Amino acid sequence: MDHSNDKNYKADKKPFSFREWFFALSYDRKIFWLGMLIAFLCLVAWIAYPFFPGLFGSGDCRFKEVTGFYCPGCGGTRAVRAFLSGHLIKSFIYHPFVPYCFFMWILYEGSHILEMLHVPHVKGMKFRSGYAYAGVIILFANFVIKNILLYVINHR
Repeated sequence: MDHSNDKNYKADKKPFSFREWFFALSYDRKIFWLGMLIAFLCLVAWIAYPFFPGLFGSGDCRFKEVTGFYCPGCGGTRAVRAFLSGHLIKSFIYHPFVPYCFFMWILYEGSHILEMLHVPHVKGMKFRSGYAYAGVIILFANFVIKNILLYVINHR
């Protein structure tokens, strides 16, 4: 069959390659897809939790058992549960990093989705290292404040 006059036929058309597609994306678009993957995995964990509660740990903090201090992540699970229940202030009190991550994720992912939908005057949010530094500062501040309060309460 002669396809020399057919404009839609490409004899040298390569099959789809995920690797080539992914590495051709911009840095911000890669972060977007990574965020979507993380959201999917969180959704799967949230659905699986009632069926396999032992799979997600006992809830005891090994760091606190060994050192006597709260770890930088202490309160994170309670914060996620409070956040998913709609108790945003409780979530912030348990661990401010959880609402920070969620709101940053919504802003970042939402802006990229709106850009992909060609909403006028909307550009996808650009990744800035300051966002990560702010998260690290929140983790460190939460760690220090909780342990100072633990020390003050225990040494009255």
